[in-house]
This record gives sequence, C-alpha cells and structure tokens, in this order.
Amino acid sequence: MKDLFELCGECRHLSDAEVVYQMTNSKETSRQVNAMLANGSNVSIEDICNLLTPARREMALAVIELYKRIKERKNNCKTIHTSTDVYEVMFPYLSDLKVEECWAVFLNQASRVIRKQRISVGGLASTQVDVRVILKIALQCNATSMILCHNHPSGNTRPSQDDDRLTHSLLEVGRVMNIRLLDHVIVSDSNYYSYGDEGRL
Repeated sequence: MKDLFELCGECRHLSDAEVVYQMTNSKETSRQVNAMLANGSNVSIEDICNLLTPARREMALAVIELYKRIKERKNNCKTIHTSTDVYEVMFPYLSDLKVEECWAVFLNQASRVIRKQRISVGGLASTQVDVRVILKIALQCNATSMILCHNHPSGNTRPSQDDDRLTHSLLEVGRVMNIRLLDHVIVSDSNYYSYGDEGRL
C-alpha cells in the first residue's frame, strides 16, 4: 500500500483539474474549476470548497486546518533573518483573504518567533490598528523585537499613507519601550513588500 508521501508526490504531477477530480470524484466539479482557472479568475480555496458536497467540504476544510496547524508548529520554532522568512511564516495566515488583517510577530533575543498575534480585521482596503495593543502583547510575552505584517487583498503591495503612518508610530513607540520594530511586511498572494528591505526603518 502506498504511503502518504508517495500519494502526495503523484498529485504534484497532476493538472489542477485532475487534482480537483481526485478530491471531488466529480467530472462536473472538475470542469467548473478548470473553467474558472482558464478564465483567469482569482480562484480561492473557499471558492473550490463551495463546489463540494457538504461532507467533502467539511473533510477538505478539516485537512486544510490541520495542515495550517502543523505548519504553525514548525513556524513557531523558526528564526527570522530576512523578509522572506517573515513572508514564509505569515503567508498561511494572510493568503487568500477577502479583507485586510493585521498581525504582529514577536521575537526573542535570538530572533526566534515566540508568538504570532492577529491584531485587527478590517475591510477591503484598510484595517484599524492600535499600537498600544501591539506594545501590550509584546510586553506580556517578553519580546525584544517585533514585526508588523498585513495583507492587501487587491494584490497591490505598495504601502498606503496609513501604512506609512502606522509604521512610523510603532517604530517610535517601540524605541521608547526598547522593543525594536524589525520590519513591516505587506503580503499579497504572490509577492510582498518589506519596509526593511526598502531601507525605510
């Protein structure tokens, strides 16, 4: 009998439509997803799950949630050295969202992740963030540095004026409390923008 890794390896060689068929056992659902992908639609996991039967939808969502939790456990031990590390840690939380969310990543003296915390949930183009909430959590978990991270559902990672103001405020308050703001990373489903990489911190 084939083990899980062998099955996963086989799935990597399948087309999108074939993967969907494996999951749904439905040629019609596979055809619908293939048409969505062919039309250049921005298809999300949620869109695909909505095409499944209730039982298969529950199973798919449970597998996705389990995958995220396993990924989170691995990421909890991760040491942050670059903006790419931040992107890899936060992508599972910020990808495929319809609205903006802002998260903070708190690090110890060795730049190891000690906590990831969602700070706020907003709308399509913005989310309100209170720097006092971020500093309170940083103090509670004894963080020596922190990273701000949020998504742009539009796919455009260019910072807004509000993003600039928030970054500057957190940078200044962090200096007073001796908790360094290492970066502010704006995530989309395909790329990211780093204030640190751009020399803006």
